[in-house]
Amino acid sequence: MRMTTTVLGMFAVAGLAYAAGHVSLFSGGRDAWAGPEDEYEITQEMQAFVEAGTPGEHHKYLNALVGAWDGEFNIWMEPGQDPMISRGTVTREWILGGRYLQETVEATSDWGTFSGLGFYGYNNVDQQYETVWMDSMSTGIYSETGAYDAEKKLLKTQGTSRDPESGRVINTWGKLDLSDPDKQVYVGYMSGPDGKSFKHFEGVTTRQK
Repeated sequence: MRMTTTVLGMFAVAGLAYAAGHVSLFSGGRDAWAGPEDEYEITQEMQAFVEAGTPGEHHKYLNALVGAWDGEFNIWMEPGQDPMISRGTVTREWILGGRYLQETVEATSDWGTFSGLGFYGYNNVDQQYETVWMDSMSTGIYSETGAYDAEKKLLKTQGTSRDPESGRVINTWGKLDLSDPDKQVYVGYMSGPDGKSFKHFEGVTTRQK
C-alpha cells in the first residue's frame, strides 16, 4: 500500500509539473516557445492554477513585516506567573517570487540562545492567511490560519497545539498589530488546564534604523 501510494504520488507530482510548465509558457506569451500558434491552448483548469499561484492584494498587506527588527518577547507559561523574557533580532523577507514571507529569529534569554524560523502566506484557494513556525526548543511544526482586518491593520490567527506534559489539546489565537510601520506588537493567547484563556505571549518588534 505504501509503495502504491508513493508511485501514485510521483505521477501526480509529475503531472502537476507538466501542467505548471505549460502554464508558465503561456503566461510568458507565445514568444516563450516555438511552434504553430494553435499548438498550445490554455484551459480553464490551467487558468485556475495561474490565479491560485499568483500573489495578490492580500499578500501586499504582509509588506509591513519586511525588514530587520529588534525584538523583546515575553512568555507566560501559567496565569499569574512572571514572564520569561528574551531579546533578539527578527529578519523578514519575501521568498519564492513574493509568495511567502520568511521570518528568522535569533534571541537570548535565561534559557540560553534561541533560534526560530517562520513563514507567512496567503492561500488564494482557501482564502485565508497561513503561518507556520519552527524553533530550536521544539520538534513540532506549529501552524495557524487567520484573516486580516485592513481597516484596523490587524492580522488575527488561530490554531491548536498539544501540551507536552498532559497531552491535552491547547487552543491558541493571536493578534498582530501592523498599524505602526516601525513598531509591531503581537499578543498571543492560549487555553489553560481549566479551559479559560490567558495571555501567553507578547512580542514587540521595533524596526532597526
